[in-house]
Amino acid sequence: MLYFTENKYDCTGCGACSAVCPVNCISFVRDEEGFDYPIADSHCINCGNCEKVCPIVNTSDLFYLENVQKSFAGRHKNNEVWENSASGGAFTAISSAYCNSDNVIYGAKFEGAEVIHDYVTSVEDIGLFRKSKYIQSKMDNSYKEIRSQLLEGRKVLFSGTPCQIAGIRNYLKEAEINNNLLCIDLVCHGVGSPGVFDKYIDSLEKKYNSRIKSFSFRNKKQKFGRFIEYIVNVEFDNGRSIETEEDLYNAAFLQALLIRPSCLKCKFARSERVGDITIADFKRKNELLPEAKGLDNYSTIIINSAKGDELLSQLRKSMVLYNVNLLDIIRTNSPLKNPSKVHPNREDFFRSYRMGKPVELLLEKYLLKQSIKNKVWKFLPDKLRAAIKRGIK
Repeated sequence: MLYFTENKYDCTGCGACSAVCPVNCISFVRDEEGFDYPIADSHCINCGNCEKVCPIVNTSDLFYLENVQKSFAGRHKNNEVWENSASGGAFTAISSAYCNSDNVIYGAKFEGAEVIHDYVTSVEDIGLFRKSKYIQSKMDNSYKEIRSQLLEGRKVLFSGTPCQIAGIRNYLKEAEINNNLLCIDLVCHGVGSPGVFDKYIDSLEKKYNSRIKSFSFRNKKQKFGRFIEYIVNVEFDNGRSIETEEDLYNAAFLQALLIRPSCLKCKFARSERVGDITIADFKRKNELLPEAKGLDNYSTIIINSAKGDELLSQLRKSMVLYNVNLLDIIRTNSPLKNPSKVHPNREDFFRSYRMGKPVELLLEKYLLKQSIKNKVWKFLPDKLRAAIKRGIK
């Protein structure tokens, strides 16, 4: 058995290499940090197909550079859709605009403590794909299923990280089947360790003496003039539930303590995108878009291709859209210009993790503590914070 790559910064774990292998000799094995990496067995015939589809090896022709990008902030007009979305409901609006009956929609969903990519054939069924999952998803058979569905003449929408979309576009070289594929890429800070999350779930189940029924990262609440969008909800089989802004795994992900090595040198952390449409949280709404009243959060939507642009009139029917300067979006979304920075405690965290020390204790130990200034700032009303920033400018 032989690791497909010796440098872990050079593997995103997208799975395209395994999907394209003609002799099925590439499998994925979890490493000591809890991430999956490809391994080729003795049946390898050195055909080179794996290198041809690798989004790290081949990225030059994947970005949409020929189109003028259009950028917006948007909120779904349907309150129920908005409430059940991480941001403004852009994923649901795009799915409704592109797909009808017998079309296919791919997204990431929880299956136990794992996150996997799966598909549905109705917009009504995309609820499991909504909201953020801060764990790397498994693609499994998605590559081959997408190709088969496109060859059948079906329209396919795929939502995922830029490296997953780059893998798909390298895998699907036939232009005629790509015509029916619409890709939504996420403004991605990185992907969290599935192994660490699995152990974190185990620790919560032991602590509360019950199996976890559901875990949700992004839940919304308005409180004392603040809009809170990083509330974690955990439900247990015994009927107990937890709602917290202070979840340890969530905080560790947002601090980039436990993201994949390749994310720290991400080739896709740039304003040019691989998806037809890019979606993200819209940052600093009160500062950049004071005309959008209320505390509700919005989605960022960037149109990158002619195919994405064709959906714009439909999106206007289901969403309230505001034109926003792309430079402001780039300025307030760091993954559109730079990869996530290495957490100063990452090496120490994973050294202790490899020794088998309890995950909860490690997270508490190695998370960076908030300053008093940041804690006070966090609890100020949103409009007051926006006014202070405008005054400083």
